Amino acid sequence: MSSQAHLFQVVTFATDPLHGNPAFVLSGAQDASDRALATACAILRADVIAVVGEPADGDTPLRFFTMNGPHAGAGHATLAAAHTVLREGAQARSIRFHLPNGDSRTAQVEGDRICIDFPTMPASRVDRVVDMEAALGERPQETWVASFGYVAIYDDPAVIAAMQPDLARVAAFDRNAVIATAPGGADSDIVIRVFAPNVGLPEDPVCGTAHRIIVPYWAERMGKQNIHSRQLSPRGGDLWCEDRGGAVVIGGETGLVIDGTIRLPQG
Repeated sequence: MSSQAHLFQVVTFATDPLHGNPAFVLSGAQDASDRALATACAILRADVIAVVGEPADGDTPLRFFTMNGPHAGAGHATLAAAHTVLREGAQARSIRFHLPNGDSRTAQVEGDRICIDFPTMPASRVDRVVDMEAALGERPQETWVASFGYVAIYDDPAVIAAMQPDLARVAAFDRNAVIATAPGGADSDIVIRVFAPNVGLPEDPVCGTAHRIIVPYWAERMGKQNIHSRQLSPRGGDLWCEDRGGAVVIGGETGLVIDGTIRLPQG
């Protein structure tokens, strides 16, 4: 026995299917078990999938799954979920997602982009310059740490673009990710790359979560609230961010790649 759900794949922080960060979204799967949704993630070979529920009282439930079960969430998957509700002929211009832990995320259409409010992720300065140089191959100016990962700050975007990290050393850190960032050139305010081999991502195509850490840093350093970030991964992507004190608004373009159905196993 199986049940059927609506399946989307949406590319985020870009519109070209070969760029940005693609994410799968399921709707009509509110009766599916956690096990079935984790199995769907494994079938799709996705790092994470977003599951959009039926709206009630102004809120729309939003859950995330990996092949190992429920997940706290991901920035690109949240943006993909918002696309399925706010784009493709939809009349709504904004939506409030309700997460299982009680948090909410408000998404709204702003021109060609969808923008979502996220809480900032506090970071503190830490002396890991020597360790980061060994792992990333270039000596950073300073290093920071947050719950999500370590941040290495550089002064030259060309260094970020040419970086060839030692992924074994990156994986040895006690965080999921290592973030390398620098001021941008003529095309963006900042540049960034994110390496996360511990969670199956040697390099994250485009990472929304990292911007919850670095946008407050760059906003203070540059003396501006609005930050245009360019991710220099092989796929690449652009994020338009705004520092709002305790929150960071992360916006990006999106594009529908796949629209179909998936049969979910019972139990």
